[in-house]
Amino acid sequence: MLIGVKQVSSIEKSPEIRIRVTVLLKRQDGKICFVRHRKDGRVYWLLPGGGQDPLESAKDAGKRELFEELQIKVDELNLVFIRESIDPTSLRHIQFMVFEGINPDFSDLQTGIDERVEGYDFFDADEIETHTIYPAMKEDLIRYATNQKIELFKTLEWIP
Repeated sequence: MLIGVKQVSSIEKSPEIRIRVTVLLKRQDGKICFVRHRKDGRVYWLLPGGGQDPLESAKDAGKRELFEELQIKVDELNLVFIRESIDPTSLRHIQFMVFEGINPDFSDLQTGIDERVEGYDFFDADEIETHTIYPAMKEDLIRYATNQKIELFKTLEWIP
């Protein structure tokens, strides 16, 4: 037994970390695609994406979510950055793997089968600043939109 090291019971390890795979889709004009969600009476914007299923690769999850939400495909996904958000009061912990979609095919772009997605739009850096976007990574999205360097990993402020 190690002295001074707290042993954590399996109960204290709950809840699990939720992994959300999101995809940056940039048009030739530099604008980034966002999906509009409506949940609990609130309307907000997110990058397309969703939860990674057990035994599903992150890239497969991203491609699946793109098709479910926007009916589109990409040739490849490249990891751009990872963010996490932790709410100690509700014990929620989400990690966001943010990929760039390579060669998105926008020809069939439309809302898909995910009922929470009620629309989509493309925003430039100035428009990103003025919209309600979750999670709280506007700074990173603006840096991406303006082709600036982005820190690989950081923890974000939790937004209820």
